[in-house]
Amino acid sequence: MSDNIELTWEWPDGRVADQKFLIKVNNVESKSSGFFGIGKSPSIASNIPSPVVLTGEILKDEMLEGKSIKVTLPKLELESIKSGDYAVVGVMDENTCICIVKVASSSEDISKVSCP
Repeated sequence: MSDNIELTWEWPDGRVADQKFLIKVNNVESKSSGFFGIGKSPSIASNIPSPVVLTGEILKDEMLEGKSIKVTLPKLELESIKSGDYAVVGVMDENTCICIVKVASSSEDISKVSCP
């Protein structure tokens, strides 16, 4: 697996995450809509509403610790998460993010964090 992990976003829709990772958020920024805003076209099925790009570093995972993570998700799902915060990311099928939850610190017990 490379040093960079890029996840796609899907809503949970009743599904449960296969894995959860604790991350430190490095950056959150609005995603560019491209030339003439063509990236916002509703005819493009992969588009998500008000997309933001979150990048961070995976903490406390035996195999992935220290790797960078990137996910583009709806701004609404981000809630109050910002650069410097800690969050739990719920992943299924190795590359699909289905939830993100802000946590208080890097010592959070992620097994107790509700992330579908």
